Amino acid sequence: MIRCGIGYDVHRLAKGRRLILGGVEIAHSRGLEGHSDADVLSHAIADALLGAIAAGDIGQHFPNTDESIRGISSIEILRHVTALLAKNKRALPMLMQQFLPKPRKLRHIFQRCGK
Repeated sequence: MIRCGIGYDVHRLAKGRRLILGGVEIAHSRGLEGHSDADVLSHAIADALLGAIAAGDIGQHFPNTDESIRGISSIEILRHVTALLAKNKRALPMLMQQFLPKPRKLRHIFQRCGK
């Protein structure tokens, strides 16, 4: 049986925050606003994996009302989710991730990545 999950995440740009995408810190004057490190790529992946095993969503496992996890690394969130996959005897045969930034705000970052 093939299981499929879909993840989607959105965070606003904010001053005084680090910009982290896919676990990588990117030099930028603003970062993403959020309770955790606000890594939208990792959050979307975590939600997709949780959905594939019918284990709720990232907000159920890491609620923004829990001050003990404020600032948590999204890599830690992914570690938790992969442990749940292992516990449920599920593997990840394939992952496809699409990132859709607001072009006028982050385009220059991705232009540099291609060089």
